[in-house]
Amino acid sequence: MDLKPEHVSEEQLRYADWLDAGIKIGLVLLLATFAVYAAGVLPPHIPFSELPLVWVLPVDRYLAATGLPSGWGWIPLIGSSDMLNFIGIAFLSLVTIGCYMRLAVTLVRRGDTACALIVLAEICVLTLAASGLVGGSH
Repeated sequence: MDLKPEHVSEEQLRYADWLDAGIKIGLVLLLATFAVYAAGVLPPHIPFSELPLVWVLPVDRYLAATGLPSGWGWIPLIGSSDMLNFIGIAFLSLVTIGCYMRLAVTLVRRGDTACALIVLAEICVLTLAASGLVGGSH
């Protein structure tokens, strides 16, 4: 199906622009933090030599053996190169929320209160889900 510009709404274009930018930024973050990890610029939390031993463990035993926390608990360990890699992953997981925020602004400016409220509710749901406060975290 070929979409011509006249069939694409302002909201769709803004969302797509922000999503495109967010994905590009996320990719750069993933590449940069992996380069730091692979080059050994910072020491990893889990030494390379131990990785084959812990990768095969069930998650509860993996966390216990490595001393890693679950959920957002990796943030205090950001000085380790293997934890630094989570920055790009976390950023990418939050891109949709940023896109919805931009969409909400567009809808409010246009005066589309009903759609703006739906988008704001979606932002709340996604933020709550990302927080790890409900449903547990792994």
